[in-house]
Amino acid sequence: MTSFQERLILKKEALTASELKIVEQLEKNEKPFLLSMNELSSLSNVSEPSVVRLYRKLGYTSYQELKVALAQELAGTNSSQPSNSIEIHKDDLADVVFEKIADQLSTAMSMTKEQLNVEQIEEAVHKISKADRLFFFGQGLSGTIAEDGAHKFMRIGGTTLAVKDPHYQAIYANHMNKEDVVIAISHSGETVNIIEVVDMCQKSGATVIIITSNPKSTLAEMADILLLTQAQETEKRSDAMVSRIVQLALIDMLYTRVFSVGGKDVEEAVNISRLAVTKMKR
Repeated sequence: MTSFQERLILKKEALTASELKIVEQLEKNEKPFLLSMNELSSLSNVSEPSVVRLYRKLGYTSYQELKVALAQELAGTNSSQPSNSIEIHKDDLADVVFEKIADQLSTAMSMTKEQLNVEQIEEAVHKISKADRLFFFGQGLSGTIAEDGAHKFMRIGGTTLAVKDPHYQAIYANHMNKEDVVIAISHSGETVNIIEVVDMCQKSGATVIIITSNPKSTLAEMADILLLTQAQETEKRSDAMVSRIVQLALIDMLYTRVFSVGGKDVEEAVNISRLAVTKMKR
């Protein structure tokens, strides 16, 4: 289950000044779960409806649910048992490292699920289903995600390409049209070359779907369709492995939806692809 702090990180940019005052009181109070709604609103110098808006914005169905969550989390924090921190330490053995990685992934998946925009996803599914050509653009580690995405979608048939080299991306971008769809992947949303080629794609008339974790990034603001992921990396995880796995899951979800709405033609194409691969095996 997504914790209060994780929900707060996810929604903090969307909180109003009144809601931030409430959060401040919750964080400074030693036992916030004992406060009534009236007490919390008075301490925060806001109205009770502001408290209601806050807990709903954070995904809680009632004030009581928020208080229970805070009580459970504070009990865990003050426990005499070893910390469940996701940070990996040099003395952690392999089983502990694996458990922490699994916890990071579970948290990242939950955080991403919390902010899925169904309308944007279904629009992406519609555009991909109708596209003449589907391009996956990524550079560096995002390039490996692009390759995996293209490998998945080429089973449906048609033209699907993964392009990692910025020069190749620029050439393709300037030969696109309104029937083409580009899925551009950047964890930071600030990869300079990707920003440049996305601009070229849009000037050529292509639809650009952006997958990133930064809703305030340059690429996010440029997106025709924006798909956001969330992940918290640790100091020893600079290569953003958890972020990449969440991106892969998001692309897999897109593929599954495109397959589901594609009807018999797509089903037959996928079966042909499966048969082609089967012939390569003993």
